[in-house]
Amino acid sequence: MSSSSSARKANLITEDLAFGESPRWHDGRLWLCNWGTGEIVAMDEGGKSEVMLTVPAVLPYSIDWLPDGRLLVVSGREGLLLRQEAD
Repeated sequence: MSSSSSARKANLITEDLAFGESPRWHDGRLWLCNWGTGEIVAMDEGGKSEVMLTVPAVLPYSIDWLPDGRLLVVSGREGLLLRQEAD
């Protein structure tokens, strides 16, 4: 039995997360929940990040989007389903 080493190298994108969870690819960026800060963060392929929303909960568990583009956030500990409306 032979084994070949074809493992790919993982590249560091960011170190600025308290606890990143629920990654989703949306509109050309990686979105995720930053547990501990209550932030929903989006970052581009180069690692430039932007806080898209700060929720009134410590643990935003999961995110998704409605067909019209509005962001949904589930906060499990508080039992909340939040929807971000357009400005």
